[in-house]
Amino acid sequence: MFVVIIAAQVASAQAEEAGSIENLLESNRNIEGEFRQVTYDEKGKQLQVSEGVFLLAQPNQFVWDSVTPFAQRIISDGKTVTIWDVDLEQATKKPLSGTVGNSPAALLGQPAADVLPHYNVTALGDEKFRLTPKENQDLFQTLTLSFRNKVISAMSILDSLGQTTVIEFKNVETHEGVAKENFILDLPDNVDVIVEGQ
Repeated sequence: MFVVIIAAQVASAQAEEAGSIENLLESNRNIEGEFRQVTYDEKGKQLQVSEGVFLLAQPNQFVWDSVTPFAQRIISDGKTVTIWDVDLEQATKKPLSGTVGNSPAALLGQPAADVLPHYNVTALGDEKFRLTPKENQDLFQTLTLSFRNKVISAMSILDSLGQTTVIEFKNVETHEGVAKENFILDLPDNVDVIVEGQ
């Protein structure tokens, strides 16, 4: 009986955590702001730093613009994700489905009810959560989401190679929706386009 009570309490706590993070994720689907992204190797050595701006809008639309050190645009129109490496004059287009773990914007852009069933959620504080994939996948081992006053403030991704990517969000603002034209990418004629997954 005691074991059953403990199990019920654990299940209740997990459901409460999932409900809390679901509300936070849903309230951060129409946002814009700036980001700073730092990648560290398995020993903690800094490998790369990039900064830029982002825009998210329902349903599943986003712009992730890295300005430094290399210009790169990642744009989703809700169905297709285009990754444009400006200096390399190369772009890759792929279906949005299956890219959830590949980019922070893709994860945040999805409905929480679609994303959360694939993870075990652990509360690390009032507004901090660790997500661990339920299925074995190559994308990442853990994902930590931090919020401040219900607004996304940081994301930390530990990948399968032991590298950690920390993304800090700043000057984040919510919006009521933006024009679809923001998520349409007209590539210059000199860009080599690779299409995957079709």
